[in-house]
This record gives sequence, C-alpha cells and structure tokens, in this order.
Amino acid sequence: MRSIWKPTIPVQREFQLMTAIALGTFMLLLSACGGSGGSTLQNPPPNTGSLQVNIGDAPSDRLVAFGMTISSMSFTNSSGSSVPVLHSSVAVEMTHLMGTMQPLSLVKIPQGTYSQASITMQNMAVAYMDPSTRQLVQKTVAGPMTAAVKFSPNLTVGSSPMIANFDMNMASSVSIDSMGNITFTPTFTAAMNPGGTGSHDPENGGMRHMTGTVGSTSGSSFSMSMMESSSPITIGTNSNTQFEGLGGVGMMSNNLIVMVDADMQPDGSMMATTVQNVMSPGGVMSDGLVTSVVGNPTTQLTLVAHDGAGNGMMPSNIGGAITVNMDSGTSFAIDSDGMDMSSLPFTPVFNGTTVFKGQRVEPDSSGKMMSGGGMGGIMGGGTITATDLRLEQQGLGGTVSAYSSNGSQATFTLTIAPDSALATLTGATTLTVFQQAGTELHGITTVTNGSAVHVRGLLFFDAGAYKLVASRIIAP
Repeated sequence: MRSIWKPTIPVQREFQLMTAIALGTFMLLLSACGGSGGSTLQNPPPNTGSLQVNIGDAPSDRLVAFGMTISSMSFTNSSGSSVPVLHSSVAVEMTHLMGTMQPLSLVKIPQGTYSQASITMQNMAVAYMDPSTRQLVQKTVAGPMTAAVKFSPNLTVGSSPMIANFDMNMASSVSIDSMGNITFTPTFTAAMNPGGTGSHDPENGGMRHMTGTVGSTSGSSFSMSMMESSSPITIGTNSNTQFEGLGGVGMMSNNLIVMVDADMQPDGSMMATTVQNVMSPGGVMSDGLVTSVVGNPTTQLTLVAHDGAGNGMMPSNIGGAITVNMDSGTSFAIDSDGMDMSSLPFTPVFNGTTVFKGQRVEPDSSGKMMSGGGMGGIMGGGTITATDLRLEQQGLGGTVSAYSSNGSQATFTLTIAPDSALATLTGATTLTVFQQAGTELHGITTVTNGSAVHVRGLLFFDAGAYKLVASRIIAP
C-alpha cells in the first residue's frame, strides 16, 4: 500500500538562482562538516536492521530538471522517537529518476515498527521549457519545508534488510500557469519492500548504473561516493563480478570514476555484478538532457545537468546548463547495459551526426569541469571538453496507440503532451516505442491502446523520426 502527503507552498516569482546556489553550496559544505544524525548512524546500537532508503520520480514532462537539497530525513518509531536515516544533506535531481529508483542512504537502524517519515527539503530549483518562447527557464522555490509521509502499513525493521521507496510525483507536485508562475505542491508516495531477495530491481534494493568516485579499497570491496547519496557506499565483489576496463579491485585508485550495478545480499550488503571504469582520477562526468546542438557533426552541445562526479563537479551544477565541447577525438557509445537491443527493425546509431535535442547523454572528460558556460543566463553550469559521449536511458510519459505485436516484440505510438520538454525542444508530439522480449512491464501486465504509460529506455533519431527502445514500461 502507498501513503500520500500533499502540502502547498508558493514559489518566488522573481528568479534568484545565484543566491540559491550560494546558499545551497554553503549548506552542503556545512553538512559535510557534521551532517544530520551522523554519530547515530555511524555507530548503530545493538539489535539493528539494514535499511536502504530510495528516491524516485513520476515525471512532469514539461520539466527539464528539478533539483533540491534533502537536508534531513528521519523515521518515527513506535515510542514516538525520531530516528535519522541520512548521514548528511544530499543534493538530488528528480526528473532523470522517472521510472526508476536510486539509493539516498544505506543505514542500520534499531529494529522495530516505524509509522512515518519526516523529510526536510530546501534550495529547490526548477528548470522547464517555455512552450511559447521555446526557451529554458529557471526559477527557485522557497524553503526549507518539512513533509510528514505516513506509512500504510507501518514499516517493520527486523533482522532481514528492508527497502523504503519514496516516489515524488512531479506532475502532481509542480504546476506552471500561463504567466510562468509556479506552484509547488509536493506529493510523495511511500512503499516498503523486503531486500536481499536477489531481485535486480532498484525498488527491491538493486543498484543500476550508479556512477561515483572510488574512495578506498579493502580486499575485494571498495567504497564509492555518489553526489546524490548521503554517504559513501561499501560495495563487495566476487568471482561473478564483471569488470570492464579494470582488472579488479586491485586496479582501483582514489577518485577513479566508476559505474556500478549491484544487488543487495541477505545481510543488507551490496555485491557488484558489474563495475565499469568510466574515467581516470582527475577527470569528470556529468549527464543530462540535451537542449541545444551546434554543428554537423556536432562540435558543441548544451545540456541541463542531472548528475555528475569527479573533478570540478559540484552540487550547484545540478540543474545548471553545461556546455560540452567535442572534436574529432571524441568517441561515442550507447549505454545498452541491461537493454534488449536484439532484432530491432532499425539500426541504432549514436555518433556526431545523430546527437539531437531531447536526448539524455553522459559526457566524460579526462580534464576537470571548468566554471562558467551554459546559455542564456542560465546559472550553475560549467564547461566540459568531452573525451567520450554516451547515450543514456530516459523516461517519457504519454498515451498508447497503434499497438502491434509480432511474437515477443511489439511497437506502438506514444503521443506525448504538446507542452512537454521533448515536444518543445523538437516539435515532435509522437514517437515510436519498441517493446522487446527483455522489456520489463512494471505495474501492468499488458500494454493496450488508449492507456497512459511511462516508458524508460534509449531515444534515437532515425530516418527523420524519434524512436525509443524500451527497457521498462510502467503504469503511471
């Protein structure tokens, strides 16, 4: 069962992003020196249980980015006491989490029954496409605010690990009127699942495509720091772990940027299934939605940042416009890990001539993120010279039509909102979705004409049309 909480708060009409960025950076630096509940979390009492706290998003298609700082989160136990579940403040971007979850924290908390969560948020910034001007707009949201999210049924933490999933429904949370004024009405749903079951799903404790920097190694395990997690996560490896671009944990060094898939074990620990070398120490990565492209082949693009790691990447970059420079030495790749790309009726291509607005990409650089850059006065950005550029999964919502199946495969037309970010950026209001044998149906058993769905996968531009190969199709 899910529980819902809805407060309403007005939004500042005048844009003051620089002030918000400065405040956000100050608060993050302050929290790094102490954080919320650090001693309780790092020195758990006896009779504790493992808890993974996840956050995800049901999308508002008009938004390009929604960044915020979760300054604290705690659970209320049966005696009415507050138990912190974050080590420190954490900056998160919500729109890229459409159709998936990512861990905010892995903690040990006292065993027992918990009735609700208290979540304090601040430094919120909204980036959206204005459908009339077709320009990117940024606005800030007043805060801090604290949300009480009741659990129904209560969460019971015992000796086996548990997963607490918090889904922020952006379509219900953010409304934009004809004058561009924003009303923010946060809507959270909470769902609890058992962990350590061997499931690869993020909702059940799996980590998928989590990128961060290596902090330390010990035997066959390593710690990884992620921008959108409140503390480093220890990840184990074994003989089944696949290393890409690495010979093993012994080849890791501090600040190496890696991408990890991992599963939760019955004791609550994380075991890596795949560890990929993304960039050497001293480099940087970011990812986000492409909002402008220069040249053919592409020599420069602008993206609104959703995540990042490495040299020069800061929380204040999230939601900012990052300039990505490319040249003949930039390599291109499709991040198809976990995707069924077999027997498609078109050839998926991603290179310098097939980068288009509306795609989600990850630029990696052997150099650092330089301050400045961006476009049109959009703040909080930077500049990267891309060593490589990868196409990444993204989420879209819409209505199904022209559904046609052929054995284990199917195609359908997804009609998206005319004021959505993709439609505003590209002019396209429909795209073809390819449902594969390996496509996961989440919350639905079949896809039918006329139904509303959220689709997550890889977006291509082929033969003059947008085409999305689906990894997940989700009930809205």
